[in-house]
Amino acid sequence: MRQAPRLRPPGCSRLTLLFLSLSTFTFGENVVLKNGIVYRGSVDQDNTIVFIDDGLKRVVVRDSKIARKDPDTTFGHWEIFKLEQPLVLHGGVMPKEALAIKTTAWNEQGRRQFEYRSAKSNQPISMEQAIYELGPYKVRLRGVDGFWQDGRLSTKQIPREIVLSILAKVDSTNLNERRRVASFLIQAEWYNDAKRELDNLIRDFPDDASLRETIGNARTVVAQLESAQIKADLDVRRKAQQYHEVMNRLKTFPTKDVAADVLVDVRDQVRRDEAQVAADEGLAKAFRSLSERISSDAKKTWKAPVNEMLRALAEAPEAVRDRFVAWQKAKDDPAIKDDAQFALAVSGYLVGADAAVTSLEMATSLWKLRDQLHTYLSTSEAGERTAALDQLQTIPLPERPGQTVATLRLDLLTRLAIRMPPPLDTESDKKTKPGEPTLHRVREDENLAPTEYSVLLPPEYHPLRSYPAVVALHDGRGPSAAIDWWSAEATRRGYIVIAPEYRLPDQGDNYTYSTSEHAAVELALRDARRRYAIDGDRVFLGGQLRGGDMAWDYGLAHPDLFAGVAVISGLPFKYAFRYQSHAKLVPLYVGLGDLAPAGPEIVFQNLLKPLIAKTYDVTYVEYYRRGLEDLPEEATAVFDWMDCHRREPFPKEFDAVTARESDDRFYGVVVREFFEGRSTAPEVVEPFGKNLKPATIKMSSSHLSNLIKIQTNGVKRLDVWVSPKLIDFNRKIEVRINKDSFIKPVAEPNIEPFLEDLRLRGDRQQIFWLKASWISPGA
Repeated sequence: MRQAPRLRPPGCSRLTLLFLSLSTFTFGENVVLKNGIVYRGSVDQDNTIVFIDDGLKRVVVRDSKIARKDPDTTFGHWEIFKLEQPLVLHGGVMPKEALAIKTTAWNEQGRRQFEYRSAKSNQPISMEQAIYELGPYKVRLRGVDGFWQDGRLSTKQIPREIVLSILAKVDSTNLNERRRVASFLIQAEWYNDAKRELDNLIRDFPDDASLRETIGNARTVVAQLESAQIKADLDVRRKAQQYHEVMNRLKTFPTKDVAADVLVDVRDQVRRDEAQVAADEGLAKAFRSLSERISSDAKKTWKAPVNEMLRALAEAPEAVRDRFVAWQKAKDDPAIKDDAQFALAVSGYLVGADAAVTSLEMATSLWKLRDQLHTYLSTSEAGERTAALDQLQTIPLPERPGQTVATLRLDLLTRLAIRMPPPLDTESDKKTKPGEPTLHRVREDENLAPTEYSVLLPPEYHPLRSYPAVVALHDGRGPSAAIDWWSAEATRRGYIVIAPEYRLPDQGDNYTYSTSEHAAVELALRDARRRYAIDGDRVFLGGQLRGGDMAWDYGLAHPDLFAGVAVISGLPFKYAFRYQSHAKLVPLYVGLGDLAPAGPEIVFQNLLKPLIAKTYDVTYVEYYRRGLEDLPEEATAVFDWMDCHRREPFPKEFDAVTARESDDRFYGVVVREFFEGRSTAPEVVEPFGKNLKPATIKMSSSHLSNLIKIQTNGVKRLDVWVSPKLIDFNRKIEVRINKDSFIKPVAEPNIEPFLEDLRLRGDRQQIFWLKASWISPGA
């Protein structure tokens, strides 16, 4: 029978800064990146490559990404508890790689069952693992009946009740050990548990007068740390647009032992929020009053729009209040009559205050335009779209000096599309609730195996707001597994999670690099953008294990879709090595264990390190003594990273390569056909893509010359979609592909290509107004 572990007091008792002033030597540094992310640990540098080591993992970035380094005299001063864990096997050799890892839950002795395989053998190796060193930031473990040396895990990956049960094994009569437990809990940021332990110290050692004073001071410090933690979480929730949650928690904010300046700040925030609520209610009341002053005939016409606007002001005022600015500025001007003021309000709500009109007739036209646009974007019936298109091209518009009728119509439709709820919002609203994963089948999917995906909405979701999103690629176990990995932080930070089922029914668990898998992800994202209020410039791709393999492949193949790609324990093969230059277009975050097969050697040394050296936006995180596993502790860091990134939807120039039929779109340049030999099926591509001969695309634009220039090789046919963000549509436009030029004196009044592209892709942040098609003279 194995002996249970017990805590072993250290040879020399050491108190933390809570009770004593410790030595002031620097144990590490705070490395502050230019994007605001902070990493803590010891710092090493290899020319331009910077390594930040915190004992659990090392983070690798380029020195040019760093804003500053600050000394950190507290990091590493952890309260460590040693556990005596009797071993059965004392010697052996650590494996060089570990995959197919399976574990059981930790028991109260700090042990678990652990199984792994090597890349060279399918025979699983099983053992019991035990924690022998417990710290507030990381734990260290070893094999009991099999050899595993110096394993490391984040303490957050050990259930709190297990950690507390281990700490409860200290000698309850030893004051020094009990103080160390309290310090541990504070360092772990488990402040409620820390306060409870401090109270227990006073109860269990009532005769120590100096202890009572020390504990009183310590409790004050803990209360202040806890209040700072709560406030930081409220800041995250506010950014996540969870306004009711923030207000409720501000009103119940703890006050005992909290610093006065913090309480003042909290009370000021409550007052500001309450004042804003009152202002929004006042705005709604004033608008309701204005709507009552228009003519009785107009009241009937405007009843539904007025109700929609009042509902928006009640449910999501922060999303729409700026649309009323033009009216607000004019409402005290006696020269502007009620009808004109009403027109400013209802038109500004649709197209923005800067495009609001004073003509009630023109405001009516804008609402008709919005209704027909919604019909076109939401219907699956071609006949209904044709009828809506006719209306969209004939509804009269206000005149705007210096702008043609064609560009004015395109501009207004773009403004309407950006501000209206998603076209399929009412359809989704019937069954999707925040916090509950919902399965969708892609609308109008004509494939034999219809595409499905799960979606998870954040708390207080509203279709008039705009949300970041994560396209989460599962690890072979289905969309629910992907939702599980991302859900906690996505819920806290206000992200929508989209988890596509990219496998075919008979495919099995492996990722095959196929066009079918790519189509499933793109169809799911397009469908989700039509249903939900997704900010297209804040969509990220992420995946773990097999999903990480696909994230490498799909993310580099479709850089224009994402603000960043997060790969956890995924390996790059086939196309990824030939597409690595796309890391200049889409930021990468890669987390991997140092025991992952071919991980540090191939992924870091051969691929990522050169990209980091080129100043590409690449972050590499390598965990010590970890194999090919899903690294759940990385979720918080990944979201920190995502919060700092946005997509550039219209780069002024880019270089791209493509060698697969599905890898066909780059910021509006769409490949329609390759020359022979430039597109290669995945089943014949070598592991590192050495047999690929990708087609190339180089785009540059000039606003001064009103020119888009494309150089391509290996492409037989392509389309070029032109954005008003790059080109002035009121001037002569030139699109030059190789040596062929397409010149348009002024944009023609044909809105159908624009509408169809918007309907199919659903990307309301990447809108194009004009399409030019090209066929190579050598075709």
